[in-house]
Formats: sequence, C-alpha cells, structure tokens
Amino acid sequence: MILNEEELIRRCVKGDRRAQESLFNQFYQDFYLIAMRYLSDHHDAEDVIIQSFTRVFKSLSKFSYNGPGSLGKWVRTILINEAIRSLKKRKLIQFNEDGQHLNTPTSEANALQQMQASDILRMIEGLPTGYRTVFNLYVVEGYSHKEIANMLGISESTSKTQLKKARHHLMNIINDQKAYGTA
Repeated sequence: MILNEEELIRRCVKGDRRAQESLFNQFYQDFYLIAMRYLSDHHDAEDVIIQSFTRVFKSLSKFSYNGPGSLGKWVRTILINEAIRSLKKRKLIQFNEDGQHLNTPTSEANALQQMQASDILRMIEGLPTGYRTVFNLYVVEGYSHKEIANMLGISESTSKTQLKKARHHLMNIINDQKAYGTA
C-alpha cells in the first residue's frame, strides 16, 4: 500500500491495520540501523523498535503534520529517545567527566575516506556506550552539545569530552588497522 504521508497518518489514526503495517514497513529498515548504532545488539535493537512503534501508534493522533519528511523526523526522534531510555534504564551508559582533552589526528578525514561504510559502522558499534551515544547524536543525528546534554542528563562539557574520546578511540582503531594492513 503506497499512500502519501497525510493519508497514511489519517488511516493509522483510524486503526487501519494495513496502513499501520505500511508505516511499519516504511520505517523498519532505517529504525533497525539507527537502533543498532546506539545499542549494538540485535535483540536490544528489536525491543527498542517495538517500543518505538508502540509509542508512534499511541501518539500519532497528536502528531502535527508539517509537510513531507516531518513524519520521518518525528518517528526517528521517538526511536532515538527510546534507545537512550533503554540505555539509561539498563545503566549501560556511563560518562567519564575527567575533562581530559584528546587531540584528533589530522589524518582522520583521509583514513575515513578509504574505508567502507560497513567498516565504520562496525567500529562505531564497538565504542563504549557513552562514547557511541554522544558520537551518534552529534555526528550522525546533528544534535548540538546542549541538546545532547539535555537528552542524556549530562553537562555540555561532558558531551564534548565524550565526543573527543570517541573520535580518539576511532582513530586508534583506524591507525591500528592501517598498521596491520587491514584498512
């Protein structure tokens, strides 16, 4: 079933199961990839996806359509918040607030250009949870450090430190792979 976003929303709100299935199918693949970036575990990602779609369908009647793409942005925000909620609930997210500043090597851009997207995603999934969460929110999703701090209940400086440490950690992995000829 292919419907425009407004019609899809209207039908989903009325409880049309085919429309709800269509919405689910439309976003599932993207949801799975996003959830895996945050959670790094298939089962955890699936749980968060189910929780997210449950929240989407319960809240869809309150959603205010603002043109093409607004539905996608809204459901993506729900998923990200559910992933963060899951990490917090299971106390898997920890932040080191020692304020240590790490320098990012200038070869970062060149090294990343030579890698496959799947290699980069695998490296991101391997980051400690705090680093990975801030990295995803800042680099991939485009949130500011202030927004990240509010979402995670941390200070802006902790967000900045976690991002620097994530980048440093990724560069160490990249440099190790280059040294062993695997990059």
